[in-house]
Amino acid sequence: MVLSSSTIFLLLITCTVFTILNVANSDSSSSNEEVDALLKWKATLKSQKTNNLVLPSWTNDNVNLNLSSQKPASPCNWKGIMCDDNGNVYRLNLSSSFLSGTLEHFSFSSFPNIICIELTFNNFSGIIPSEIRHSSKLLYLYLGVNEFVGTIPPEIGELRNLRILELYDNKLSGSISKEICELRSLSELVLFKNNLYGSIPTCFGQLTNLSRVYLNSNNLSGSIPNELGNLYKVSELVMNKNSLTGSIPKTFANLKNLSSLDLSENQLNGSIPEDIGNLTSLEWLLLSTNELSGPIPLSIGKLKSLRGLHLYSNKLSGPIPQELGNLASLSGLQIGGNQLNGSIPSSLGNLKNLEKLKLFDNQFSGPIPLELGKLTLAQIDMSNNSFSGSLPDEICNGGRLQVLNVINNNLSGRIPKSVYNCSSLIRVRFEGNKLTGDISKSFGVYPLLNYINLNDNKLHGEISDSWSKCENLSTIQMGGNQINGNIPPSLGNSLQLEELNLSSNDLVGEIPKEFGRMTRMLELNLSNNRLSGGIPPELGSLTELTSLDLSMNKLNESIPSSLGDCSDLIYMNLNSNGFTNDIPIQIGELEGYHLLYRV
Repeated sequence: MVLSSSTIFLLLITCTVFTILNVANSDSSSSNEEVDALLKWKATLKSQKTNNLVLPSWTNDNVNLNLSSQKPASPCNWKGIMCDDNGNVYRLNLSSSFLSGTLEHFSFSSFPNIICIELTFNNFSGIIPSEIRHSSKLLYLYLGVNEFVGTIPPEIGELRNLRILELYDNKLSGSISKEICELRSLSELVLFKNNLYGSIPTCFGQLTNLSRVYLNSNNLSGSIPNELGNLYKVSELVMNKNSLTGSIPKTFANLKNLSSLDLSENQLNGSIPEDIGNLTSLEWLLLSTNELSGPIPLSIGKLKSLRGLHLYSNKLSGPIPQELGNLASLSGLQIGGNQLNGSIPSSLGNLKNLEKLKLFDNQFSGPIPLELGKLTLAQIDMSNNSFSGSLPDEICNGGRLQVLNVINNNLSGRIPKSVYNCSSLIRVRFEGNKLTGDISKSFGVYPLLNYINLNDNKLHGEISDSWSKCENLSTIQMGGNQINGNIPPSLGNSLQLEELNLSSNDLVGEIPKEFGRMTRMLELNLSNNRLSGGIPPELGSLTELTSLDLSMNKLNESIPSSLGDCSDLIYMNLNSNGFTNDIPIQIGELEGYHLLYRV
């Protein structure tokens, strides 16, 4: 039979209409299933905010159910929902929505087109269901900062398109599933801050598209797989705060794109591989708090992009390589707590971007190079070494110095001139040296200073009024020097002061009654001076005082009964004075204190 042209046209129109209706019905069916699944899941959720409705936009009232319009029901205007051109849900983003609940009632199979699920910064709990395997098109899975428990489901390995997997800051436990190694498209694996244990799977070396790996802050153990040296694209490899053992794999020399390597706070041993100098993209090399031994590799000097070198708290030995002076980008050199020796190479004066220099607890000796005075350092810690000579006069000329610690060395000479106007200082510790100078001319006014310790040096001169103008100063330690003159009454204006030690000096005159105003004082030590007169009754106002030592002075008169109001007092020493009375009964009634007193 031959069909007329009019008949053919009619059949084409009919077929087209049928097809359109079929597609519409298919989209409508899919969309309605998604709506039902979302509403059922919503019914199980709660808001962490009091009196807040849960996802108020998720309601049938916002869905077009007008069948005559031929438009399918759609959740595309709901909060956190994004749809593709066909009206299918393809992204779910409810991060930072103050939600609690589980994924137990989330129907993954109802969302065959979803590519992204983002639920970070909420309070979701329970396990990650194995049903997640039904979201086979998933590219991005963000479940960080929640309360998920249980193991990482091996079914995640079926999400072959997955590019980013973030499960950080939860309570996941168990070992890392080897099925993750099936995710060959994975570029980011972020599992830090969980309770994961066991070893790092060797098959991770097959995930050659990885650029960021964060396994830190877990309980992982065993050695670091050599196979990780196959991750040629990786730029950030962070595995600190675990219990990893063994040596740093030499295969890491292959990681030419690596910018950050953090293996700190583990139990790694052996030496730092010499080939680490081949990682020319490296910006952060963090190997602190391990058991690494041997020298600092000379090749590290080739890492021209390096900004942070943290090798502290290991068992490294030998000198500081002068090649470290080539690290023009370096802002932090922290190598304290080792067995390093020798002198500081003058080449470190080339590190114009250096902000933190921490060499404490080593066996360094010799003078501190004058070249360091040309740097604009913010923190210096050279404590507990055997440095000798004087500190560079220009040490604070950069105007940025906040922390200056040189405790327990053999330093001599006067306090650097630049310290007087160094208003940026927050913490200063010079104790245990042989530093000299007039204390009234060496120190100025420091608005940010919180702590200063000058104990056991050879400083002389009188205490100036400047200290009372340091409004944030909570601790003054000046014991064991040759300071003379009277204690300035203005010091009593330091209402924030908590610790004051002026012991073992040559101070004379009376204890200022103004000290009674320093009501936050915890420890007051004026012992072993030549102070005279009586104990000011105003000291009874120091109700938070725990330790009072006025021994070995020339104090006389009677001991004031007001000291009995110092109810927190644990230790009091009044020995070797000339008091005219016994201990007042009010002091004897203090509970839990230890008294040393002999008339």
